Amino acid sequence: MTNQSVLLVGDGNHQFIINLALWLKKEKGDSIKIDVLSLTEFKEENSKHFNAVYSVNQNKIFNKVKGVRTTYRFHLYKRLFNRLPEYDIVNFHYITLDSYFLTSLFSKRTKSKIILSIWGSDLYRLKKINENNFINACSKADEISFTNETSLIFFKDKYQWKKNNLHTIRFGLAPLEILKGIKENKLQSKHQLHWNENKLAIVIGYNLSPQQQHLEILKALNSQKLIELKNKIQLIIPITYGGSIKYKNQLIEQLELCQFEYLIYDSFLSDNDVAYIRKAADIMIQLQTTDQFSGSMQEHLFAKNVVITGSWLPYKTMKNEGAWFIEIDRVEALTETLYQTIENYEDLKLKTVNNSDAIERLSSWNENIKYWVALYNS
Repeated sequence: MTNQSVLLVGDGNHQFIINLALWLKKEKGDSIKIDVLSLTEFKEENSKHFNAVYSVNQNKIFNKVKGVRTTYRFHLYKRLFNRLPEYDIVNFHYITLDSYFLTSLFSKRTKSKIILSIWGSDLYRLKKINENNFINACSKADEISFTNETSLIFFKDKYQWKKNNLHTIRFGLAPLEILKGIKENKLQSKHQLHWNENKLAIVIGYNLSPQQQHLEILKALNSQKLIELKNKIQLIIPITYGGSIKYKNQLIEQLELCQFEYLIYDSFLSDNDVAYIRKAADIMIQLQTTDQFSGSMQEHLFAKNVVITGSWLPYKTMKNEGAWFIEIDRVEALTETLYQTIENYEDLKLKTVNNSDAIERLSSWNENIKYWVALYNS
């Protein structure tokens, strides 16, 4: 018999939301009912993961017109809200303009427990014009979760938060379970993906967002020192989501000018595909401008790849857990650091020995689902 009803609000196609639903059901069985309100166009194949699916078919013309767009979307959500049943818990994931409005509706007209789960860029890349709406939504929440302690403290200090309702609760990473099951070694995984088996595979970023700093990274790579090592290097560029066509064209133009062999992934990748890319990679460069707790980087660490990341990113939790990775203070330092990494790869590879265990403790669903259950039951 169902004794807890939950509505997850956000991108209903995102692996975090889908896997949260799967693991909650695995943990609580028939005692929980999980619906989703997707704020993005919902893919029908994902409906099997939820008891019920709600989404809004937004008029693409209205959605492009400034001054009309916001009013139009709010009207659609208000009409949809009137059709929703009462829930015990409404959990918003990644806080956006749509979330601000819906949080207000739920807080005024239901008895639901409201949880806001802040993912990262919804906090760090918040525009000044939206800050009042963001804090207003947070003030209506019963609980607020973050994926790492650094972000929680940043929020608490910046907004002088007095309520005792902030939590650090991470998502599990589905590819970890797949990575555990891959029998092929690194060379065999490269063969399966049709990568150059005679070169070090260097993965740059994990999506098309300009925040990944692809162009700046390629500029750092375009040095005589690294070009001399081009016979040892294959660049792997995953850009399956985010960004714009304009930025993608700029990136491709720069890649065509560079002297390194490269491979682009720009169409949908399954969790299985993602896991094999992690397994086959040798080095990962993760130098985005802001982040909260990069799942992609953790998967590379779990696969015992050598990771080069920015010291400005909040990864202290991973280091405290025993994970090893290389940090640089600015993108320009990448040239020398990558050169030394390639020249000393075998020795540096030995330092990754404890990374799998560290990431397993931090980010397996098996470890993290109990904290979500506790949050929902509190």
